[in-house]
Amino acid sequence: MSNPSPQVLEGEASTSVCRPKSSMASASRRQRRERRFRRYLSAGRLVRAQALLQRHPGLDVDAGQPPPLHRACARHDAPALCLLLRLGADPAHQDRHGDTALHAAARQGPDAYTDFFLPLLSRCPSAMGIKNKDGETPGQILGWGPPWDSAEEEEDNEASKEQEWRQKLQGELEDEWQEVIGRFEDDTSGETQEPESFSAWSDRLAREHAQKRQQQQQREAERSCRTLRAESSSHSWRQQEEEQRLFRERARAKEEELRESRARRVHEARGDQGPEPARAGPRAEQPRGAGRGSLWRFGDVPWPCPGGGDPEAMAAALVARGPPLEEQGALRRYLRVQQVRWHPDRFLQRFRSQIETWELGRVMGAVTALSQALNRHAEALK
Repeated sequence: MSNPSPQVLEGEASTSVCRPKSSMASASRRQRRERRFRRYLSAGRLVRAQALLQRHPGLDVDAGQPPPLHRACARHDAPALCLLLRLGADPAHQDRHGDTALHAAARQGPDAYTDFFLPLLSRCPSAMGIKNKDGETPGQILGWGPPWDSAEEEEDNEASKEQEWRQKLQGELEDEWQEVIGRFEDDTSGETQEPESFSAWSDRLAREHAQKRQQQQQREAERSCRTLRAESSSHSWRQQEEEQRLFRERARAKEEELRESRARRVHEARGDQGPEPARAGPRAEQPRGAGRGSLWRFGDVPWPCPGGGDPEAMAAALVARGPPLEEQGALRRYLRVQQVRWHPDRFLQRFRSQIETWELGRVMGAVTALSQALNRHAEALK
């Protein structure tokens, strides 16, 4: 059997020396961080303390003499106590005198009972039975009489759990028995059920007939309402189409009348005594400066209201001719068409050559006001 070489022995010795050094260094770093954690708590810098524990979750929040919970109770620092309990501090942890945090809270008097003693008690009720080196429990310090016997409490808890389990088992057995017996009761229910009397039978039929009649009336009312809405919608659309057709016919008649008047004025200016032309062509040109009286004046423009008038009234008349307010989509499309038709630039491009020059400013002012009123109506529908 060969002996190990000196190099191997030296390497093992160096490894065994390095391991205690690294473990000692980590232990010292952890102790420094725990001291820093306690300093943050004492200074009231709870956010820093919580952040430190989040970065190093392996720190012992109960380390130190006295422990942090004891210090928080002695300083009446309720926020630090709540933070420590939330971070997992143990209320049953004892200091060098055997005191728990409940002992420290009980020594602070009645003022600390609500803010310190009750949170610790609710977190760890079993700590009430822990005695310090003087043989005192937190209940004795508070003057609650004999010490809290944790062993008896545990026995009572076990007895109550056993009783609860027996009651649960008995309930399961009763449910199963009722389920089995209920099957036989269902089988014999037809035999024991009393027959329905004639008066009860007639009353039940009358109620069912009344319910069916009421449901039928409701369906008929809903059907009639849908029919009326459809008829009103179709009637409004037919009325709108008829008004648009009348508007186009009136505009065409006005254009034909203007063309005939222009042709007659041209013929009279040339001195021709021939028969009066019945109709001028659609592209007939008028000599410059001839027949100014044949052009449109303000009242000749096919306004929504005869003779023009208030722009708001004309816009309201256009809106009234359109679809009903319940049909928002159709009404918006109708207003879009009217906005394009009465747009000042579009109107001027289409009818400028047919309007008297001295009436052009008044006509365009009314068209602009009407277009703005239509825009306001369209914005109100959005």
